[in-house]
This record gives sequence, structure tokens and C-alpha cells, in this order.
Amino acid sequence: MKNFDTILLVTVLTISLASCDKESEDHVNFYDSEYRVGLWISPDKRDTLEFIDNSNLIRKGEFYVYEEYLYRIEKDTLFIKLPNATYETQHLIMTSDKNSVVLGNMYLTTGFADNSGMFLKDNEN
Repeated sequence: MKNFDTILLVTVLTISLASCDKESEDHVNFYDSEYRVGLWISPDKRDTLEFIDNSNLIRKGEFYVYEEYLYRIEKDTLFIKLPNATYETQHLIMTSDKNSVVLGNMYLTTGFADNSGMFLKDNEN
């Protein structure tokens, strides 16, 4: 009987640990500060956001040669500003999953054109 209890306990613990690992992987996305660090690239490769840490960001691309910013996230909005500036731009986090994020207000547009930008996590680095 004691062997059965031991085997049952080991089985339950193994299943519990396996399900916890899967659950934590499912919640990894742009909102996770550790996962966010790194390079995020637009699908056309014309724009990149490199999150250095929890507050520093570098934007490079066709319209942004190399610009350093400070950033913060509150609820569903990414706030970006130049160092020593008081003005921040606001970018709604429209969708976010493990490998992509769509941010609103990323490009200058006229009229009713969509100014959102999709960025894909670069998992190679």
C-alpha cells in the first residue's frame, strides 16, 4: 500500500509540474517584461523596435535611422518619449500574442488610413 501511495504522489506531482510549465508559456507575450526585451521587427522589415530593458527602447528603420527612447506600459498602452522630453506618444496595444504585437499610432498618416504597426519577435537572438 505504501508503494502505491508513493507512485500516486509522484504521478500527481509530475502532472502538476507539467501543466504549470505549459500554462506559463501560454501567457508569455509582449506584456511580459522579460519576454519583451529584444528585437521586434515589422513584417516588411522597414521598422524595428529593440527593447533594451524595462524602460529603454531603440527604434530603427526606414523613417527612424536610430532613435533612443524611454518607454513605459500602463494597462493596454505603450508610452514612448525622447530622453529629457516631457511629451509622450501613446500607442494602444491592439493585439498581443507570444510572437507578435500590433501597436496603434505608430506612423504618421492622413485621413482615415490605418497607422498601426505590427511587430514580430525576433527569436534568433
